[in-house]
Amino acid sequence: MSRKPVHLEMINGAGPRQRVWEVVRRHLLTTSPFTSVDLSREAKVEMGIVTEYMKCLRAGGYIAPVDASAGLGQAVRHTAIRDNGAEAPRLRRDGTQVTAGLRQEAMWRVLRMLQGADINARELAAHASTAALPVDPVAAKSYLQDLHGAKYLQRTVEGKGRGRGGVPCRYRLVSNTGPKPPMVTRVNGIFDPNLGQLIWIEPISEETAIYG
Repeated sequence: MSRKPVHLEMINGAGPRQRVWEVVRRHLLTTSPFTSVDLSREAKVEMGIVTEYMKCLRAGGYIAPVDASAGLGQAVRHTAIRDNGAEAPRLRRDGTQVTAGLRQEAMWRVLRMLQGADINARELAAHASTAALPVDPVAAKSYLQDLHGAKYLQRTVEGKGRGRGGVPCRYRLVSNTGPKPPMVTRVNGIFDPNLGQLIWIEPISEETAIYG
């Protein structure tokens, strides 16, 4: 099997945008200008991805052009003007923040803080919610179930019934792999960015495959 191009690979656990951002931060510290060519070379990321992310960073106010214009065939120099910390800003092309995954981050943070204690979906949603980013108990229940399937959680209380008389499932964190949240993927599995691995994929039965 042929190797993936380097620009699509995780390098030391970091994806393309993260690597580009790390180079931008280095230029922020040195106050030195940079071009898309510089970022592509230093981050080992292809130009298409670099150019697209630079548009996001520029729209979001993280970088700004130094030159009013560049000569024919020359890349515009930019300078970093705003820091976001170690994590790359999650931005759309118009500079607005991408919120996908932030709720999972909040729930994972709560689980790590409460490691050793039991928690149910409603409690997790309440602890993880903020005014700007509320977490629905249904989403919390789904995340707990997925993490349990991936062996991150131990189920300490088997739920039964519904409504006022029902008893919700309770879980306890038993596998704390790091600060980044294991993410539920589109294939209904768990990818752990701390390990750079797909940890678990939900088993698919024949009926599931047929009826979808």
